[in-house]
Order: sequence, then structure tokens, then C-alpha cells
Amino acid sequence: MSAKAKRRSVKQHSPAPSQSIAPGTRRILVTLALLFITLLAYSNSFHAGFTLDNKGILRDPRVTQATSQNMDQILHRSYWWPSGESGLYRPVTTFSYLFNYAVLGNQDQPAGYHWFNFLLHAANVVLVYFLMLRLTGQFWMSAVIAAIWAVHPVLTESVTNIVGRSDLLAALATLSGFLMYLKSREAAGWRRGAWLLGLMAVTAVGVFSKESAVCVLGVILLYEVTWWKERKRPKALLFGCIAVVVPIAAMLYQRSTVLAAALPAEFPFTDNPIVGASFWSGRLTAMGVIARYLWLLVWPAKLSCDYSYPQIPLARGTFQDWLAWVAVLCVVVIVALLYRRNRTAFFLACFAAVTFVPMSNLLFPIGTIMAERFLYLPSIGVLACLVMGIYASSRRAELARRTLPLVLCVVVAALGIRTWARNSDWQDDLSITASSLETSPNSFKLHRQMAELLFGAARTPDNIERGKHEAETSMALLDPLPDSLKIADAYCLAGGYFLIEGDMLSRQDSDGRIIISPTGNEQYQKAIQILQRCAAIDKSVRAAYVQKLDSARSPRDNALTPASGDPQPYLMLSVVYRRLSDADKAAEVADQALRLHPRNPAAYRQIADVFLLKNRKEDAARALTEGMLLTSDPGLTGALAELYQNGLDSKTCAPTPTAGGQIISARCEPARQRICAVAPEIIQARLQSGRSDLAEQQRRTFLEDYGCSAASLDQLLHPRGHS
Repeated sequence: MSAKAKRRSVKQHSPAPSQSIAPGTRRILVTLALLFITLLAYSNSFHAGFTLDNKGILRDPRVTQATSQNMDQILHRSYWWPSGESGLYRPVTTFSYLFNYAVLGNQDQPAGYHWFNFLLHAANVVLVYFLMLRLTGQFWMSAVIAAIWAVHPVLTESVTNIVGRSDLLAALATLSGFLMYLKSREAAGWRRGAWLLGLMAVTAVGVFSKESAVCVLGVILLYEVTWWKERKRPKALLFGCIAVVVPIAAMLYQRSTVLAAALPAEFPFTDNPIVGASFWSGRLTAMGVIARYLWLLVWPAKLSCDYSYPQIPLARGTFQDWLAWVAVLCVVVIVALLYRRNRTAFFLACFAAVTFVPMSNLLFPIGTIMAERFLYLPSIGVLACLVMGIYASSRRAELARRTLPLVLCVVVAALGIRTWARNSDWQDDLSITASSLETSPNSFKLHRQMAELLFGAARTPDNIERGKHEAETSMALLDPLPDSLKIADAYCLAGGYFLIEGDMLSRQDSDGRIIISPTGNEQYQKAIQILQRCAAIDKSVRAAYVQKLDSARSPRDNALTPASGDPQPYLMLSVVYRRLSDADKAAEVADQALRLHPRNPAAYRQIADVFLLKNRKEDAARALTEGMLLTSDPGLTGALAELYQNGLDSKTCAPTPTAGGQIISARCEPARQRICAVAPEIIQARLQSGRSDLAEQQRRTFLEDYGCSAASLDQLLHPRGHS
């Protein structure tokens, strides 16, 4: 044998470097490497604040203390309670916020919440790696799939965005549950029972974290259908389905019970225009959105936190629409062909479809037309298919096979860098809104959001001018819609900017009187016009919602009453009329605001000020009393005490500080009468906000401490015909 042949023989029979390491050790090393690159990609996410919807966590009174009462409220209230009704029930996710806030003591410090999210994502990365090992049997391919998924920037809306936690928990349950099912197929006796109990437990965690976790049942069925001829296990399938169906049924029952006791969810047309589209138009639009999702997974250069109306128009048969439909159909054909060519790739592609269907708008319209967080779990299947395709292609060319590791490392690095950069967009409301506007310039919500942020920023001429432009752009995007489909607060915000400009063009003389220039008066008149439109739109939207409510609820739901309307346009109108020295109109719109049960302390103070301008001290005292009882705001208490000290009734009627808060003595008859007069409005406001517990508590206070009549209060809490 020649020397060259001997060297070739030695080379062929020598173990590869990786094969000299035990398989278990190799897996541990790869797992640590995956965790390391994931941490690198998200290393700058822990300083991000409570952006956008994340502030809802801090406004949720249920997460502030780990008490039995709060836990009961979490189990028996919807997800976004008390901020609003969204038709969602996710108690495990809310319990995780309680754990962060009260148990770990993170409170309003976001770092702890971000670390919790990161650890969930890291666990999912490990699960993806072991799932790929099991499905593909390829060590390095599995590592590459997990690495690409771990750092893909489209996942930042689930990981860096705190409220994306529901997606993380649902994915954790689905991935671990599927692996447990695969283990149960191979086990026998008590071991099978243990794996099935584990499957049942994680499924319960998943479906009570996010409703879409029910897809674990579809994943199990898909696996069996894909390999039924080769791996037929009917008994294992039956036991697995039972283990999954039990917690799903429990969730559906509890969810229906909780949501039946709440007002129906509001799904604005502007969040998802498919809601108002015809069946075929909606389905074709949804197919076009799927094409957008697929492109984001391939080229995640432009990401956005919002795709609201009219960023994604309804399908109209344009060239772009046809291009998207053809692309989706081609993908469907390719997936169908994979069944014979590569069963594993077929399963992974269908895994993506099964886990995405609940959010696809294909079966039924959901709350939003498009959101990147919906790709968290489905992206596993798509990215796995892409990596498998790259590996299959490289086997046909020697050069491609040699350069493949380098190319894949570059891909992972590029995606990680993009994720790191995207994390910086989530640092605060201004950064995420500004970056998203570049991607979604036609979203009315993003323009409104930017206008709102600038409204609360420093009142510099540049900020006012830019904010006014954003508000007017938001209005212009909404204008083509009928009033019942518009969003009223976009118009209120624009009216607020004209009010500010009017103030900037006014001045005070030496006697303290306001001198309004002609230009300033023009701005005030525009503010009045826009705010009146805001009030009209709000009335139209409320009327449409009440009509929907009346047609949907049963007679036993008559106690569920939505808010009568938004007091904000009337409050702002009262300010404009005060600027124009029109006290009569200011008082008139203040009365309208008061009837709409405002729960903002500043609103009550403003209403009281308007009444005092008309020398209506009794009405001012009533407004301040209601506000104090409803909000417990010390500023309102001080204003009421000042009113008493300035000659209303007696100084002895003023609120008295106690350990439990400010109280008004029942011995002061005028004050007692005012409390009893506003008591029904207090109870009504509590019921509208979903706080029947507080309504009952305050009812007892009104009856026992102030001797108010029980008839009107009992009618609100226990109306006739309501059991």
C-alpha cells in the first residue's frame, strides 16, 4: 500500500473530533453555547422599561399583593381587568406578574420582569434543541436550528416586550408537552402514567397562560398522522389525547364562566379590519398577511409593534395581493410534496401551520390583523425547514458543503446583532413608536401614539408642531371611516393641540385678564370643532357597542352596563369655553362630563372649578365629594376642605384625616345629604369598572355610616330579574 493510500485509510478510520466526546457531554456543551448566544443577543433587553401595554401590569391591583383576595380576582376576572375587556382569560400569566411584583419584590422595576421572560425563552431554546435532535437525528443541524431560532429578531416582541410572556408560557407548555407525549409513547407502566400526568400539568399551565396553547392537541394528532403507517400506536394516542383534552375542557369551561360575567369584549375595526370585511375578502386578506409573516422570517430588517388600520389594506386584487397569494399557494404545494420526500420537513412545516392557525384570522377574526409575537412558536417549524433545505442543497456541491458552517455562523451572528439592535427600540415608548413608524407609516395608532407622547413631553414649539402634525395625520387616516368605526380619542388629542396653540397665542394683562389674539381665537374655535367631533364619534361608537351588547346578552345579564361615554371631550371643551370666558357653556359641558362618571381626580377638580366660576358652590361640593369617595385623591380632599373653610356650611363639615383615609362626619347634615346624593353614582361607577366588591363595600358604608336610602342602591346592585 502506498503512503498516500495509508494516509487516506487512516483519515477515513480516525474518529472525528466531535466523536471523541461522549454524546451526553456534547449535548451539554451545545446547550451551554445556545444559552450563551441567547444571552448575548438579549443582553441589552434588561434595561427596557414598561413600554406600551406593559404599563397595564402596574395598573392591575391584583398583582400588588399576594393575598387570597387578589388570587381569587385573578381566577375570576379576565386578563386585562380592570383596564378593559378583551375576551381573554390568562390567569397563569397574571399570576406570573404577581410573582414578579409581590413575591420577588420587583414592583415597578422592569429588570426582574425581563429576566423572567429571558429565562422562559432560554428554556424554550433548550426544548427546541432537544426536539430537533429527536425529530431530525442530526446533531449539528439541530444545534443550528435552535441557534437561529434563539436569536431571531422577530421574537423580540415576545421576549423583550414583557406582556409577550403569555406567548413564552404557551410555547413552553406546547414544546415540553409534545416531548412528554413522545416519551409516553415509548414508556410502559407507571412511567407512562408519569409522563401523561406531566403532559396534563404542562397543558394546563399552557392553556391558562394563553388560549392558543390548545394547539398542543393538534401537534400530537399531526405527529401521529404523519408517521401513522410506520409508528402506529392507537392506545398511546388515546391516552395522550385524554391527558390534553381534560385541561383544555377545564380552561374552556372556566373561561366561559368568567367572560359570561363580564361585558363583551370590544374589537375595534381599526385593530383588525378583517372584522368588518366580507368572508372571502377577510380570508384573502389573511392569506396576504401570511405572506408578510413568511417574509419577516426570511428578512427581518423592518419590524413594527403595530400594523393597525390602514397599514394593511383589505385585499382588492392588486398585483401585490396576487403576488402574496401565489407565494402562499406555492408554499402549500411545496409542503404537500414534502410528505413523500422528507416526512420530518413535512411535519415541521405543518407544525408551523397548526400552531399559527389560532392567530391566523383564517378560521375567525381575532383582535389584531398582524402581530410579530404570533410567530414565536410557528417560527420554529418554518426556520427548521429552511435550515434543512440549506443542508440538503449543500450536499450537492463540495464547495457549499465546506463553507456551510461559516455561512450558518454568519447568519446566526447577523440575526443576533439585529435582535440586539431591536431590543434598543423597546427601551421606552418613544423609541418603539418612532422605530415602528418607519415600518408602518400608515398606522393611525402609531401616529396617535406619537402625538400622545409629544403631548406629555416638554411644551416646546418643535414638540407642539410635530405633535399636532402627528395628531392631524392620525385623524386624516381615520376620516374615511364611518363614525361608528373610528377611534374618538385620536380627535380629542388633536383638539388638545389646538387648545395648547390657542394658549400659546394668548397673554395676560397687568390685571390678570386673558388677552386672546385673533389667531389664538381661531385655534380655540378649531379646538371646539374637533372636540365636538370627538364627542359625536364617541357617542356613535358607544351606541354601536350597546346595540351589539343588547343583541348578544341574555336577560340575566341586564346588570352588566357599559360606560355611558367618555367624559374627556366635554372636560376639554369646558377648558376651551373657560378660556373664551363663556362660563355658561363651560358649566353645561362640565355637567355632561359629570354625568359620564369620570374617574380622573383632575377631572373632578376641573368640574368643580367651572361650577365655582358660576358661583355654584353646592354643585362644586358635590363634584368634589364624589371624586374624593371614588378616587381617594388627597388633592380633591384638600379642595373640598378649602371650600368648607371658605364659607360652605361649616368648617366642622370638612373631611377629617384618619388612619383609614379621609372621612366626612355623618353629623354634618348638608355633607351627609351630599354623600347620599352621589352614592348611586359611586355605586354605578364601581359596577361599570367591574369592581362589584368595592360597590358592595361602599354600599354598606353609605347605609351604616351615613344613613342613606337603601332602595336606589339595592336596585343598582340587585336589579329586578337578575339572579
